[in-house]
Amino acid sequence: MTTLDSSLPYCGMGNIENLNAFMERLFADCIEVPNSWLPAEFHDNVRGGRTLARLEELCAERDREFTQHQLDKQAKARNIERLAAQVEAKSRFAKHGDFIDLDSELDYCDNDTDEIKLHRNLMALVGGMVNGGLIDADDLLED
Repeated sequence: MTTLDSSLPYCGMGNIENLNAFMERLFADCIEVPNSWLPAEFHDNVRGGRTLARLEELCAERDREFTQHQLDKQAKARNIERLAAQVEAKSRFAKHGDFIDLDSELDYCDNDTDEIKLHRNLMALVGGMVNGGLIDADDLLED
């Protein structure tokens, strides 16, 4: 619990934002939401409901921030799942079951992409080609 300083305004909290946050925490511990109002994942079968404070904790755990690596892995998994479904739908097989080819090209437009990362990688590629002598920097200038 927060210690109050009687020399500070707003009931010793110093400013209205601190007072509001303090009161929200107090009320959140007092208000209980019955299980019938909650999704099954938030049910508390011992007490028959949850306080708002506990619900906020559970939601914060559920919606916690992911690291960039985790977000990249999730995007990659979604992309693979979409492309695998396309391969399955567009595959042609021989009579004896061997894979022959795809009916058409794969559609990558629904894939999750990081446009900034893609741009940075393309710029690094072009810079490497210029530095390696594969292309001349003057060729990149518009006429």
